[in-house]
Amino acid sequence: MPRQTAPLPSSPPRLYISTIDQVDQEPLGSLSFCDDTPVIPAIPAEESGPGSSSGPATSFLKVTDLLHTSPLNTNDMDAVKLKQKKPVRPDCYRHFIPRFKTSSLDQAVVAPQPQEEGIKLKAVIGYNGNGRGNMVWSPDQGLFAYSCGCVVVVEYLDTGRQRHFQGHSEEISCLAVTNDAQCGVQLVMLLQTVASAAGGSNGNKSLICIWDIRKGICRSTISYHRGAVQCLAFSRDDRFLLSVGDFSDPEVALWSTKNFKLLSSVNVSGPIHDAAFSPSTHSQMACVGSQGAYFCLIHSQGLDVELKVQRVKAPVEVGDVELTALCYHRESLLFTGTNRGHVCVWDVDMQRCFMTWEADEGEIGVLLCRGNRLLTGSNTRWLRQWEVEAVQDMKPQEKVSSVEDSGKTVVLEQEVMLDGTIVSAAFDNTADMGIVGTTAGTLWYINWADSSNIRLVSGHKTKVNDVVFSFDESHFATCSEDGSVRVWSTSSYELVVQFQVLNQACGCVCWSPSSSKDSTCVAAGYSDGTLRIFRLASTEMELKLHPHQVAVTAVQYSANARVILSAGKNGLVAVSSPVDGGTIRVIRDHKGATITTIQCVHEQCEKFGLEGNEMWLAASADRRVSVWASDWLKDKCDLLDWLTFPAPAYFAGDSLPPSLAAFCPADCSLVVYTGYGVEKELSFYSLTKKQIIKKIALPHWATCISLSSKSQLVAVGSNERVLKLLQSTNGRFQDFLQHSDSLQTCHFSPSGTLLFSVAYNEILLWEVKGL
Repeated sequence: MPRQTAPLPSSPPRLYISTIDQVDQEPLGSLSFCDDTPVIPAIPAEESGPGSSSGPATSFLKVTDLLHTSPLNTNDMDAVKLKQKKPVRPDCYRHFIPRFKTSSLDQAVVAPQPQEEGIKLKAVIGYNGNGRGNMVWSPDQGLFAYSCGCVVVVEYLDTGRQRHFQGHSEEISCLAVTNDAQCGVQLVMLLQTVASAAGGSNGNKSLICIWDIRKGICRSTISYHRGAVQCLAFSRDDRFLLSVGDFSDPEVALWSTKNFKLLSSVNVSGPIHDAAFSPSTHSQMACVGSQGAYFCLIHSQGLDVELKVQRVKAPVEVGDVELTALCYHRESLLFTGTNRGHVCVWDVDMQRCFMTWEADEGEIGVLLCRGNRLLTGSNTRWLRQWEVEAVQDMKPQEKVSSVEDSGKTVVLEQEVMLDGTIVSAAFDNTADMGIVGTTAGTLWYINWADSSNIRLVSGHKTKVNDVVFSFDESHFATCSEDGSVRVWSTSSYELVVQFQVLNQACGCVCWSPSSSKDSTCVAAGYSDGTLRIFRLASTEMELKLHPHQVAVTAVQYSANARVILSAGKNGLVAVSSPVDGGTIRVIRDHKGATITTIQCVHEQCEKFGLEGNEMWLAASADRRVSVWASDWLKDKCDLLDWLTFPAPAYFAGDSLPPSLAAFCPADCSLVVYTGYGVEKELSFYSLTKKQIIKKIALPHWATCISLSSKSQLVAVGSNERVLKLLQSTNGRFQDFLQHSDSLQTCHFSPSGTLLFSVAYNEILLWEVKGL
């Protein structure tokens, strides 16, 4: 009977997964690495390293016709892995720490062959503000590179066109670019070779990829550091690549760029935060960290290369500090920043600090020198430009002097406060203009000449809870835990408008089905139980509703936009007026279970024996789905069907996959459901036949699904970071591993030509070609 508690068997049935046909296919793992000679042949940049495969492009999931049902056999293969105690991370923001994840990467996915993918990555929305030094820029070429999740994005300033380099499976920590510009006879700065680094998972070592930007391939890879990679740097003549491990493995490694073989390595006593090569002497470089400054000399004798390191403590005049950033000034001077806002000036030859000044009230994490201009960026959000010409005339003294005591003048020329802690910066040779990255997920174009700053790339800093297309697909809206609702242009990927609510999380968002652009609205649900309606034409909040006493988990306009349906965390569904905000009715059938999905469609309900011109459904965490027939003009809303899906017993506190349901776009009498149950599967329920007519086995629990309006395609996301594109008619599928975390939402565009997938704050836009 409807609305009864789902039965729990006395002894839980055995869990099983539908077997995937793997004839002539091999398990997929990480790229092959060798610790002694970590080099592999070039691979196309468009391929995902961990997901590449020599297997066939065509793969199928098992489709079960319930008229000829047969049992499926598999075993539950959960593995428990011991976690080793790790060193404590230094207390300074400059040091990279990967965002904490509970997801696990599936190492045995079936990847499509190049040029045969059913979807192609079209755009990456956002910049990873959690990275450090993860942006580089070529002003002469008009392009810049940055990271978002595990993808390296190369973007052209004039057109906004993106190229994507995919070889990592974990969050990229840093980037470095070769100095082709200043070598030989070249007169311009060319972004030709970029190195990217990401930590390993499941005990694997970190991965460094060397990208040929012009050819669009990965030239080589290095797997060496046991933890994350804190920083990368190329020597001035591009003969060497320097890599530095994070606090868990503070090792400085020197590589030959000819074959990317290890030349020398040195373990240091404490965490290293930053490193750089001398701009004039190819054999000199320096590092800074918790234990002070490290002056390094590359000593070559024949084929043997030795890295000699001399450590010098931070000057006592600045107190107990950590050196957090550095940059060279001309040939013989080195600037270092501290976690208390000091800038220290060192004589490189004498390895002595001879002057300091307080450049900031917080920690300096970015230093950049161009000519006689020094740029400082800190966690106080200030970007400052200093004139430091007077410093080069000073002679080292026995005692470290401050700027005031030295009689020299260091001039603060300009400053600007940005929207977050500054984590990356790249400027032209005169420091007049550049690009700066912040922890807010923003890349800013800075022009000191006209005192302007422009957002080049915007992204969410916190978890993105929803992303939806407008009905004409000209825009899309996102919402996140920080309480922001953002509207973007689909064509340019630029942020159009942002609506911010303080001290509340925004859990869901939807578009009004209005045909007029002037009347187009976005409705969003918040953690305080409120709904807010924003009108795009005026960029203002039009109405605030408070239909719930708990967090709103789902919101949707009715198909004719006469009402708004919203659901609270307690399972109550409110039907509200978008005109005056009044609550028309409250539906309590799902009370006690969080509602995860609400969907509304146009449908004449006479064929189901009920009056109504649209249907809507709600799915709740207790594996129940209710389907309703409604005519809101006549204030009619009747229950059409109630579905309850059984599941094996589970322990309180277990993390279960969400219950998800959707109408089939091609036939609204079919409801697709997935959730925790006896099997990992998609179930197709017929409202006319009152039974499940088809099942498609899944290898993972689904965390999100979306059904396309064409070609009967289904997108499925999982906690294993897999975006699966499958055809519901025959089970054919392809897997994509471009995310560095579990997927929480995915959405096809109304036309079915585009697809969004989201993992934490990584938003990927795909072009759908079909299977």
